[in-house]
Amino acid sequence: MSAESMSPEEWQLWLAGYVLGDLSPEEADRLEETLKLRPELQEEIQALQHILERAHGVEERQPPPTLRASLLQAQAEQTTASVLSFASTASRFWQRGLGVLAAGLIAALGLGNLYLWRRLQVAEMEVSPGQILTYELQPTAANRPGVVTVQVDPQRLQGKLVARGLPPLPAGRVYALWVVLTPEAPFTTDRVGAILTEAFRVDEAGNREQELRLPPVFQSLQWVRAVAITEEDGSRPQEHEGSPLWISG
Repeated sequence: MSAESMSPEEWQLWLAGYVLGDLSPEEADRLEETLKLRPELQEEIQALQHILERAHGVEERQPPPTLRASLLQAQAEQTTASVLSFASTASRFWQRGLGVLAAGLIAALGLGNLYLWRRLQVAEMEVSPGQILTYELQPTAANRPGVVTVQVDPQRLQGKLVARGLPPLPAGRVYALWVVLTPEAPFTTDRVGAILTEAFRVDEAGNREQELRLPPVFQSLQWVRAVAITEEDGSRPQEHEGSPLWISG
């Protein structure tokens, strides 16, 4: 499987295996070559290393009896037919890497800073099924007109953008909707820590309503720092050259 076709979950397995020293020499060499082309992944590696380092200072706690079943269920849900060719690496890592991480660190160091444990805690306390969250974006300049709200359904990863009174843009320019992540978030972002959600234009009155497909980070809201809108080149909005014009508090 090529690096370009890997899902975020597969990237996490691969990067965590590198941090734990669980990759084969060939796999480690392949990842190091990829890092030369995608230096932004170094931030994810540093975040994983930081979690493991901080785990040494965590007071030991007894894991709940349902942890093993929850971990196995979470892993099973992430395993799909699209990753069959990755199965040998993922399976070996799950048995050796996550086995060491979940068994060794859980037993010896505690659970407070482990990524999978945090995911399970957040899943229990974050959002009730069917709950809709609303982000109200405020202008970053006092004289900037326009009101923007973004409704989010974290369970279904669906949302709705409602913009009123935004200044219409010239041809070739678009507004870009971003989700801004915390620095330690275990997701691939651009150079400023954001993920492009949608590029859009408004009508002559400055209005727009649009359904959204949201990135998976909205299912782990502890990593979401803000939602923001910038103005970008319509041919390459992902370059993220603009500064926030509206941003959530």
